[in-house]
Parts: sequence; structure tokens; C-alpha cells
Amino acid sequence: MNINFENLEKINDILLKLNELESKISGQKRWFNINEISEYTGYSVEHIRNLKDSDFIENKHYYKTKGKLLFDKNMIDKWITSNPKKVDAKEIVSNILKDLI
Repeated sequence: MNINFENLEKINDILLKLNELESKISGQKRWFNINEISEYTGYSVEHIRNLKDSDFIENKHYYKTKGKLLFDKNMIDKWITSNPKKVDAKEIVSNILKDLI
């Protein structure tokens, strides 16, 4: 099978269009801008930007299109459920007491 490079460059566009069609069929919004993903996750916009730079992977968790960031809800959901944060109750109480004193 012969695949020329021009067609390989179109794969991302094809995947985005397929995902868009899939979300329209399922009736749920899949792609969020930074404000929507912030509201959806409960994280601040600034925290989302920090995660974009540190944890999120471009073309997996988010895409850059025409100067805009679009976040993939499905991949963000997977990231959230696969990255449980260990909660240290003593540290939380200590931080609260520091703020009070």
C-alpha cells in the first residue's frame, strides 16, 4: 500500500472531523475552550494553563486550531480518573491552621 505524505498530513483534520461527527451524533459536547474546561473540571483557568504546560499533551488532551485551544473532554476525563491525588490530611490541617494563626 502506497501512502503519500500529503495524505498523512490530513489525518489530524480527518480525526477532528470524525470526532466532531461522533459528538454530534451522541448529543454531547466533546470540545471545550479553556473557560468551558475550567468550569467543567472546577479548576481555575490559570491552573488549566499550568496543566497544559506541564501535564497535558498537545494533540491528545488539547489541540491548537486557528489560535484557539480546544480541550478534548474525553481525554481530560481519562486524565482526571487516572491521576488520583494523594490527600495528606495532616498537611491540609496544617495549612488551614497556618492561615488562621
